[in-house]
This record gives sequence, structure tokens and C-alpha cells, in this order.
Amino acid sequence: MGRSRCLIISVSGIGNTILQSPLIETILHSGRFEVDCLFGSSAMASVFKGHSHIRRSFVLPKEMGRLLGLYRTLLFEKYQFTVACFPSNRPPFHILPFMIRAKTRVIHDYGVHNCLLSGLSNKKVPAMDGIHDVEQNLGLLSCLEIARPTAPYGLTFMIPKGDAEKALKAIRDMGIEPGDRLLGLHAGAGPLRGKQWPLERFLKVATSLMAEKVFDRVLIFGGPEEEPQKVWLSKKMGSGRAHIVSAPINVVGGLIRECDLFLSNDTGLMHIAASVGTKVLGIFGPTNWQRTAPYGPHAHFIRPSRERIPCAPCLEYPFRGSRPRFKCKDSFPCLESITVDQVLEAIYRIV
Repeated sequence: MGRSRCLIISVSGIGNTILQSPLIETILHSGRFEVDCLFGSSAMASVFKGHSHIRRSFVLPKEMGRLLGLYRTLLFEKYQFTVACFPSNRPPFHILPFMIRAKTRVIHDYGVHNCLLSGLSNKKVPAMDGIHDVEQNLGLLSCLEIARPTAPYGLTFMIPKGDAEKALKAIRDMGIEPGDRLLGLHAGAGPLRGKQWPLERFLKVATSLMAEKVFDRVLIFGGPEEEPQKVWLSKKMGSGRAHIVSAPINVVGGLIRECDLFLSNDTGLMHIAASVGTKVLGIFGPTNWQRTAPYGPHAHFIRPSRERIPCAPCLEYPFRGSRPRFKCKDSFPCLESITVDQVLEAIYRIV
């Protein structure tokens, strides 16, 4: 009997794709399906770059003409199954599988908070508040009649050989010597300012750690939109001690893998660090650490005290809404409440 065609939908963000990867790996290795993946961007697709078990990868286009072309392609594939990875409480997660006529359309059920058109999906598992996204995604296996592995797959982030070599060359070009201890920093948070711990505090942490000779060099990470922050940090620390990283995302993963510690806001790069085995400390404020804390044996996070900031975390998507929103608009006392000393204490415990 032939294997069924399955389309996995992973379009929420690169960090979400990484947290979905244990589910995706389990499906890929089950032997029951021919698996295609639909990713929300090329960055999300890079998580599985070169993965030998994925038959085809698609990237969701922004232009309407190309979107219609993708729809026709997916319709022609005649999928028996679609799997919408968590979080998925938005109408497109229901519309696309229905429109491409997948027979079994697997997704989470958000109860009374289900978004419009959720009735288009026909195989659901209840979403459970208070558990990690990795566990939430693995719950979808029951809809596919795949036994949950006793030892689940770890997080995936592919670093092909060529990208690993480019990362090592970049380190040599920076003048970093073998044995130098490297601190990786991601002080930005893309467009979500509400997830960003104050930039000046990242600077104080990094300079203190270098003054104490805990680390020798700092690699400053972030996207193109964070370039002003990266330049500011580099100038304040000194160009001989801090190095700005600008590279393709899989090379970035190789550079993060070379760091001895990665300090970050709640971002996709934080999850890359956890997936490649680097010790990581994530800083959380309004986002839900129960859902998206860095995952794995070397992963750590710091969050505001619930006694001082009882409203944190306030991001209720996807359990009580279909759009990510923070309750605070201009200032974020939950992040402000986390001090430099608290972060330093956490780092000393880790290293």
C-alpha cells in the first residue's frame, strides 16, 4: 500500500517552525507519508534546508498572482492530509486545506475562541493552555494515528556543510583566536518592540562579563532592521571586542553554534541557539514563557516576578484571540522589572 500525501503548514515564524520541528521530524520518519512543507518565508524554510526526507518545500508568496499559482500547484498534488502546526487560530489555516481539497485537515481546536471558518477543518485536537509549543504540536500526532515517541526528536535547525565552513571562515576573518570565549547577543526583537529588553542593559551585561574575563569577544546578531542597534552596541563595546554579524540565516546558525553562551530576547535566534546546542538565556516579558521558552538541555530563561508584575505574560494568542496583541502599548514594565544584576546572576549560574 502506497504512502499518503501530506502537506505540513508552518507559516507563523522561524522560531515557531523550530518549535514545530519535533512534530515534523516524527511525521517525516514515520514512513506513512510523502511529506511536502509549506513555509511562511524563506527564513522558515531554511530551518529544514537540505533535509532529505522532505519531498518538496514551498514558500508562501506575498504577490496575489504567485499565490494563485501556488494554490493551483497544491490543488494538483491531491493531498490526503494537511497538518496545520501550532499556533494556528487564524482563518487561512482552515481556508487553504479546504480549498486544495485535502481529505483530512488536521489542526488544533481552540474551543469558544476558535477563529472564523474553523468549521472547514475536520480533524481537531484540543489546544491546551499552559504547556510548551513543542508538546502542543506533538499532540497532533493522535490525529494521524502516529504513536508519540517515548524519546521525541530534538529541535531541528539545519546547518549544511558549506554554511558551517562559511561560519568558521567568518570567525577567522574577525581575528577570533581558538580558545576565545564567545558571547552571542541578540538585543533586538524585529518589529515587536514589546519583546525587547532595554538596549542599554544588554550593553551593561556584555561589558561586565568581558571586564570579568568571562568572555573574550561578543558577536552581535540581528536582522537588517536592527542594524542601528547593532552598530550602537558595537561602538560602545569597541570594534576590537564586538563584531557585527550579517550573514545568511544558516551561516548565522553556524556562528551561534560557535558561541559559548547566547543572550537574547524571545526571538527566532534564541530558538536557533537552543536547537544547535548552544547554552542560551532568553529574556521574557509580555510573551508566554510557558509556550515559547527556549527548549532543550542547555536552554534557560528569565522572566518577571509574578508577585511584582501579575499581568505578565499578557500575550493571549492563540488561546483567546486570533491576533497577537500586547496589553501595554508604549511601555513594558514587565521587561523593565528585570535588572542587569538578575541577568548576570543567571548567566553565572549557567556558565
